[in-house]
Amino acid sequence: MDAEEPLPPDGAGGLRISGLHVGYGPVRALRGVSLQAPPGSVVAVLGANGAGKSTLLRAISGTLRFHRGTISAGEIEYAGRRLSGLSPAAVVARGVTQVPEGRRIFTRMTVAENLRAGALGVRGRKAAAAARRRVLELFPVLAERAGQRAGLLSGGEQQMLAIGRALMARPSLLLLDEPTLGLAPLMAARIADTIREINAQGTTVLLVEQNAALALSLASHAYVLEVGEVTMSGPAAKLAASDEVRRRYLGETGPGEEERAEETARPALSRWTP
Repeated sequence: MDAEEPLPPDGAGGLRISGLHVGYGPVRALRGVSLQAPPGSVVAVLGANGAGKSTLLRAISGTLRFHRGTISAGEIEYAGRRLSGLSPAAVVARGVTQVPEGRRIFTRMTVAENLRAGALGVRGRKAAAAARRRVLELFPVLAERAGQRAGLLSGGEQQMLAIGRALMARPSLLLLDEPTLGLAPLMAARIADTIREINAQGTTVLLVEQNAALALSLASHAYVLEVGEVTMSGPAAKLAASDEVRRRYLGETGPGEEERAEETARPALSRWTP
């Protein structure tokens, strides 16, 4: 279970990234990253701060240039078509939409105006109306707050709006960057349930999430990024059972580790014992 483990079958229509190298000036953020998300799957990307998770999503969504980043090598394909080098609008037109970290909603606009902004590239009133119905079925609170300024929503409601706005573009692939960041456990669980529902309705999800336990419970397959490289990958259940993942990302200790930690600490503690 490492970076060399075979990827899951892709079939037609999935996301495929091969040997991706990304840099910010002289700084290399991603080094030879390869991964894929088969159609209809939830794939999680785990890693500590600075591992390159957000950079990966920016490269896929075409927003990397706004952060002065560049792709120096590798390919990004979705549904058998190249995404590398496309503008963000062109990527959205291909069916790929990102919800960035920190929500990034239009705080001075109302909830309804935010949703309409998400549908600007959708052709046809019927299609936009169908997208809006879907969003309001997933997030009924947004219908109740339709005329309210988005900046006055709670953190959880703002996250719902951010996801809802992305869904207004009717994506077949949704990129989620830390969707539960800063949320209370109950609200994080609600967001997780919504991600399951979005996926059950046929949308593929690529999920970047520091809450590894939550991410692994949602995903069928997962990758671990460390300093810009994929160091582990495999079925989510298999990664969740890995001692290394449990120790580094789930905050658990394996058999005997607590005893070894106590033995290590005992000499230091003795120096402070009267």
